[in-house]
Amino acid sequence: MDLDRALAVMRTETHIRGRSDHALALSLAKKQSSVMSKPLLPASGLHGGVRFRPCEVLHLLSYVTRPRYQADLHDVYVQWGLLRYLGFFDLEDSGYPLTGLSVSAAGRRITGNQRRVTSEEMGIAFGALLALHWVGHSGATNVPISVVDIDAALDDRYVYAAGARQTVRKTGTLRPDYLLVVHDPSLRTRYRVRVLECKGTKSRSYGPRQLAHAVEQLGGVTVGGRTPAGLAVSTITSDDGLFYYAIDPPDEEEPSYEVTSGTIEDAHSFRFTNDAQMSPTRLVSASVRTAWATLADFGGNLSALDRWAPGIMRNRLTRQSRDRVTFETPFGSATGTSVTFSFDGARLTVRHAIDTRVDEQLTRGEAEDVSEAQRSFAERLSGVPDRDREANQREAVSATPDGSIFSLRRED
Repeated sequence: MDLDRALAVMRTETHIRGRSDHALALSLAKKQSSVMSKPLLPASGLHGGVRFRPCEVLHLLSYVTRPRYQADLHDVYVQWGLLRYLGFFDLEDSGYPLTGLSVSAAGRRITGNQRRVTSEEMGIAFGALLALHWVGHSGATNVPISVVDIDAALDDRYVYAAGARQTVRKTGTLRPDYLLVVHDPSLRTRYRVRVLECKGTKSRSYGPRQLAHAVEQLGGVTVGGRTPAGLAVSTITSDDGLFYYAIDPPDEEEPSYEVTSGTIEDAHSFRFTNDAQMSPTRLVSASVRTAWATLADFGGNLSALDRWAPGIMRNRLTRQSRDRVTFETPFGSATGTSVTFSFDGARLTVRHAIDTRVDEQLTRGEAEDVSEAQRSFAERLSGVPDRDREANQREAVSATPDGSIFSLRRED
């Protein structure tokens, strides 16, 4: 697959089929009746499938896993190796109104341990994508949503080498890998926290079993003595096609928590534990700090990373200052890093960036200013028409509601 074809795939609106219905929930509940503390329901907006552009998948994989990588030579190589997924997908005529997505011929040639790693990473990427859709369909439209890696940013029991987690101190409790930090749609200074567990496999038959394990892990986090709403996802990237299973243990009375400059400052030394008495305000404030630090790190804003990262996160990260550029996107002005690669005589520029106004507030604003800038961006993002996203035939571009922007551009 050449670069022009790969970029065409990245920028084409497509869909992935999936299942999240009452029959699936009932099947899981019967198998797990002894361990479930709350009912299982279909995940809002996810049954049947979702629309997306493949560049969004690469964007989310790079963004969500960013805290797991260092800046030494080996880890930089591994991180940029995520670009191997540029040719992992291809388009297919699936009989649906939208073009379908499949694993490309090049992707099918990946075997052995590398295929297992690929399935796991696609599980993370699609899990994050589905989480954004799910939150948007469950009462939180046009608001900033961030995905926070608990172990990489808030827990010192683990270290990471080339993105792989190694345990320093064991814990007997299974828990999900990610928190979802969501602005309360009705109260501008309050946030909600949900949980996310993502699985990935090549085997369609193994997907439901993976989903059952993911559901068990969702119960490993409590906020204020209650288990938050959560999403469990198993994504199948098989040679025969792409599919997912998803389920939602809901929280019918989902609380939100006030986050201010004071609570943010107080959460600098926060460490995640399994203590049921853990302060929900400190947890949520630390999660917001982590979300802002991850965003700053993604766009190469090291001063903002230093400013917002909780102590555990900042102490484990090695970062090197890099030149940053400002450029225009369909979503407005963006500021971030830019790297150009060569592929068989063609050149590809990859940009990891942040909405410029959000970037400025991360650097100099108070917590309330950052929150407001992100909220404004999320509202603006929802109004960007598809024709603007597709206007440049040489570029695939993606944005998340919290202000991150990702671009793949073919140069002359």
